[in-house]
Amino acid sequence: MGTLGVGIIGCGWVAGEYVKAFHEDPRAEIRALVSRHPANAQRYRDAYDLDCAIETNATAMLNRKDIDVVVVSTPHDAHTPFVVAAAEAGKHVIVEKPPALTVDDLNRQLQAVRANKVKSLVGFVLHWNPLLMTIDRLIEEGAFGNVFLVEVDYMHRIWMTPREKWLGSRRHSGTAILTGGCHAVDALRWFARSEAEEVSAYQVRTENPIEYPGTICVNVRFADGKIGRTITTFDAQMPYRFNIGVYGTEGAVRNDEVFAPKSFPGQNNFMKIPCVLPDSGDVAHHPFRGEVSHLLDCVLGDRRPFPDLDDAAMTLAVCFAADLSAESGRPVKISELGII
Repeated sequence: MGTLGVGIIGCGWVAGEYVKAFHEDPRAEIRALVSRHPANAQRYRDAYDLDCAIETNATAMLNRKDIDVVVVSTPHDAHTPFVVAAAEAGKHVIVEKPPALTVDDLNRQLQAVRANKVKSLVGFVLHWNPLLMTIDRLIEEGAFGNVFLVEVDYMHRIWMTPREKWLGSRRHSGTAILTGGCHAVDALRWFARSEAEEVSAYQVRTENPIEYPGTICVNVRFADGKIGRTITTFDAQMPYRFNIGVYGTEGAVRNDEVFAPKSFPGQNNFMKIPCVLPDSGDVAHHPFRGEVSHLLDCVLGDRRPFPDLDDAAMTLAVCFAADLSAESGRPVKISELGII
């Protein structure tokens, strides 16, 4: 297979990082940008001197034979028709998180991707952050022994300013845990190495003018007996924080501090992991190059990407269950959601 052709649907803030990542990888070429506002696409075409088409409708791009990979980076509520159309056109798909805001939309995407046997990748970009990759490796090596508790928090001030307006919209962005907290839920599942069975959550609304409660606290029971906890808050006046805790019978990690004497004999206190941290909400700080490189590796090597849409569906299941639990005041089993 030669150079892979890329089409990007939606030319907002996050799309710029996909443009940069694909443009810098010699295995891919951006051949079309799709935006309702052509000036947004033109901005990226000019910035990177791209030789690509600019479209206001995705159909023309999806009909092209020289497009192999489609990135869907529109507002959250618009993902599903583009993911389905891309899959039905035989294109591999990257869809920004959260891929869907409802179970019905998620199921439509799953059916289309599976039926057309295309590869998918969901934009949980922190999978390529060095700290999370290091923690993953330590868990895999058994450095912490029997892991019984995992906690991950997403704390990012989002207020209804003009820039964040659509992120504060229930219709366009979803809820706090869908809008941003799903990153933490994804990491929670990743480090737990088990699927969630039951979720219990509480939420609170402050004077934050976003259209949904800005803070939710979630407890998770996993199939293998582990427990997990995650907090999403957009309300606190504080810098961005992505807190991580993994606790095992032979060691633990708290953010960038690790205590694992099984792997580091003689260790008698936490030591710092010197690496780039997940400590910014700025998308330019996130490792999109790693995400894009992984997708291209999987397409060219015919391997399953991770996290693909099937895996991300289980992350969304926890998010949907958390919102339902917080609204209904009862624990929610994952099995009652109806995800296919």
